[in-house]
Amino acid sequence: MKYWIIGASSGIGREIAMQLSELGNEVVVSSSNKSNLEKLNEGNHEKFKLLSFDVSNKAEVNEACNIIKEESDDALCIIYMAARYDAYEQDKGKESKLGNYENIINVNIIGLLHIIENMHNHLKNTKKRSKFIICSSLVAFKGLPFSQPYSLTKAALYNLSSSFFAENHKYFDVKVITPGFVDTPLTRKNKFDMPFIISASKAAQIIIKGLNSKKYEISFPLVTRIIMVSLSIMPHFIYNFLIKKFS
Repeated sequence: MKYWIIGASSGIGREIAMQLSELGNEVVVSSSNKSNLEKLNEGNHEKFKLLSFDVSNKAEVNEACNIIKEESDDALCIIYMAARYDAYEQDKGKESKLGNYENIINVNIIGLLHIIENMHNHLKNTKKRSKFIICSSLVAFKGLPFSQPYSLTKAALYNLSSSFFAENHKYFDVKVITPGFVDTPLTRKNKFDMPFIISASKAAQIIIKGLNSKKYEISFPLVTRIIMVSLSIMPHFIYNFLIKKFS
């Protein structure tokens, strides 16, 4: 099976690409950051096929997808890891900044829809059963402070994954990834403590193990999942009382 990792220039996506390649798989890596992609092949004897494009640019996505479809009629696993996130601070309740929310939405949601629109029918008709893996987040269960644009996109992806699975489970595998805090360039923007944080290498190991499992959701770490799911089912008046008391 060929693997196409979209969002492979850094963080978890990069680690997944490295580990899949070390296992002997054919891996295509994509990102808008061409220089970072090129670094993947430094010292690796050009193991990776590089396909650089901007997921928010529909024309570039169309071109990239056409290349993939021409070369991948057997079985294909698409792993959508592309994500944007801007941490922002609130100055004593007087001012808050959402960050570049348009870019966050364009990459995290619109970019994924561009890929789905192009690759949906192709995945249904590969010779062997293909896979489509979507990276959401545990913030899909309960939005965290100072992350409104990011939280809303990850909640959208969680919902989208469920809908996509219901529609396509007979034709190809659909899975959703819901990580907690992972040490990546993205999370290093945060200026608050991140409990139970794990390395990108460990996250990649868990994800790769889950790719071939029968599980629909690849979620980790367990303790963070329990906390976030508990918050999501907690009655609003209790949650709001706690927020007012401790913030």
